[in-house]
Amino acid sequence: SPYYLTDGQFFMNGSNIVTGDWTNLSAAFVNPVATHATPITGYDWTKTFPGSALSGHTVNLTIAHEMHISADVVENSTTVLSSLTFGTPASIMADSSQPKAMDKSWYVCRHVFISTDPAVKQKVDGGAGTSLLPAACQTDLKTSLTQDWGTLDATYMCGALGFDSIPASCVDSFGFSRQDVMSFDSTFLANTTVASAQVSSLQQPYSWRIGTQYHEPGSAKAYEMAANRTYLVATVWGYSSTASSSIRKTPEVSFGILSSGAAYVPPPPVTNTTTSASSTSTASSTVSKSTASTTSSSKPTTTTPAALPTST
Repeated sequence: SPYYLTDGQFFMNGSNIVTGDWTNLSAAFVNPVATHATPITGYDWTKTFPGSALSGHTVNLTIAHEMHISADVVENSTTVLSSLTFGTPASIMADSSQPKAMDKSWYVCRHVFISTDPAVKQKVDGGAGTSLLPAACQTDLKTSLTQDWGTLDATYMCGALGFDSIPASCVDSFGFSRQDVMSFDSTFLANTTVASAQVSSLQQPYSWRIGTQYHEPGSAKAYEMAANRTYLVATVWGYSSTASSSIRKTPEVSFGILSSGAAYVPPPPVTNTTTSASSTSTASSTVSKSTASTTSSSKPTTTTPAALPTST
């Protein structure tokens, strides 16, 4: 299961993608240290574009306990994974992880921006939500994600590409950030291997995840890094390349902003002390927290870690 090793301006670069064992990954998310969700405006994609508004769409942020890295990769190291998942209304789901068929007239893009500005995190932790972004920023961001819809590639419909930066009018409020892009259409959602990454709030093998580089087990710094991130997810509800010209219109854009709250503080190593009349011996042992995790490319590759199949 792929994930980004750490953040940074160009975190979406392929060289930053690593693959972890799904069993180990999913275990780290069994008892997460933080979970947050925010509702977003969404649509019924089982009907012809533009469909109708449908409540129940969410963007979710989950931070796992540290995950131990295989010694084949690096010895005595862990990373703390954060994951973005996407909740979908039950009425357009076939079951808990697979969607009902999407109408072929739809094409949806998710654009992920990350801020590591503590002031931004503090405001979002305090409940700022999308009000964090001034009206000019929201307008410019929507325009940047829709004005070139369907013109950047013959099959890739998204109006912006991975690595494209956030509009200048958003920098003061959110900070400078480059975007990661995930996209999906009816073909992608028909693929039961990857579809769940875009429609299920539960951790999936191809859910979007990002780590904190490598750290010694029990590192408080890793949890601080994970907690200091604020995520802006812009979901663009657009039409596909095969949609009839009579139904085409400028896509709608929904914003979701999440942060984790206070950083998790790992407990100190357990120390056992035994005292006798003649001597004192101290044995210290570090208890490793059980960690793993469960649970996007500039092409219609839909989900991130760009190892996923592309949608056409």
